[in-house]
Amino acid sequence: MIYQIRQGKLKGRLEVIASKSLTHRALIAASLANGQSTIYNPLYAVDTLQTMDILRNLGIDFETRLDNITVIGGNIKSTGTILNAHESGSTLRFLVPVSLLTGEEEHFVCSASLARRPMNIYDTLFKQKGIYFYKKDQHIYCKGPLLPGEYRISGDVSSQFISGILFVLPLLKEDSEIAVTSQFESKSYVEMTIKVLKLFNIDITMKNNIISIPGNQTYLPTVYKIENDFSQAAFFLIASALGSNIEFVGLNRDSIQGDKKILDFLINFGSEIVEKEGILKLSKATQKPVIFDISDTPDLGPILFTLAALSSVPVSIKGIKRLRYKESDRVKAMCDNLDLVGATYELKPNQIDFIPTKLKGGVTVNGFNDHRIVMSMTILGSFIEDGLIIDGVEAIKKSYPTFFEDFRQLGGQLDEFDE
Repeated sequence: MIYQIRQGKLKGRLEVIASKSLTHRALIAASLANGQSTIYNPLYAVDTLQTMDILRNLGIDFETRLDNITVIGGNIKSTGTILNAHESGSTLRFLVPVSLLTGEEEHFVCSASLARRPMNIYDTLFKQKGIYFYKKDQHIYCKGPLLPGEYRISGDVSSQFISGILFVLPLLKEDSEIAVTSQFESKSYVEMTIKVLKLFNIDITMKNNIISIPGNQTYLPTVYKIENDFSQAAFFLIASALGSNIEFVGLNRDSIQGDKKILDFLINFGSEIVEKEGILKLSKATQKPVIFDISDTPDLGPILFTLAALSSVPVSIKGIKRLRYKESDRVKAMCDNLDLVGATYELKPNQIDFIPTKLKGGVTVNGFNDHRIVMSMTILGSFIEDGLIIDGVEAIKKSYPTFFEDFRQLGGQLDEFDE
């Protein structure tokens, strides 16, 4: 579908949606606990539904309601069903290690775009341990069991590989250790995994680049409420920093989410935060020249590109190389779109420097089948004369199905076209 976004500032109160990252992790932890857990405030989006679907095909039962999910866990088993991750990288990378608990050969399939994203870390790790792992095109075959011991993992590709094996290693009879052998990027996402597992009675310690995992542990059923999502709130927080007047409900500044760093980024950009009775407001930024380092928070990359392109001061974003291995090559996708509106920048291997430029609207940009590109372009279009036309807006279903409902509720103006 194609939407035409019109220029206009946003105003109103936003109830921030639940965290996708935490929903994934809670669903898996509850599935590994022997008994009944309840997850309140889950996010129902394409990616999280794929995680539930694969877990269901691995023997887990779910009872879903509007505001909670009951998980009957503790019985991971092979059902002989092909496990389809579609386009969800989190689902695939988290659940390949979990599937090794069945002791049977499991067959995963995924979309062509996800198949192009790296999976070689599991290939290398598992072969070192004598674990069967074979990938061809959109198909992955693997067979456990996962073995305890030392795992040496590069930290500059995706933290999801580390989180994936962290779900399983505590269940093994002996202790294990993960040594991150290069710059530990997206470390906050691993910290998030460890904090969620702790709520399910799993003890894991991380010191510097070494993660220690005692064996012979047991997941216990629990009741857990998912936090609201800083990753998704970031789109509207940046709209506020650029002059929109939005009140945010449900953002916890003590969150375990690494992407709460968006608040620090915007404070450094010249915004002030006022919080009262559970309502958070962000003032229009005075716009100070700044360098954002997103090595640990790559999901904030696309919307920070938007902020930088709209800024009246020089803005640099470093730590961008990981953006090339997401749903799209997000560096190329954002630059291609920003070229169309006349943005000026200098692109380096791991940094982009934006030079203040008046942007032109009224052009058609591409969503690149990437939810964060679509949402970033929507915010961009609301701030430039003549707005933007965005092709492929349906990609938002992956993580934020109600994004355009929220955009409209805040006064955002758009027209819909089928073609």
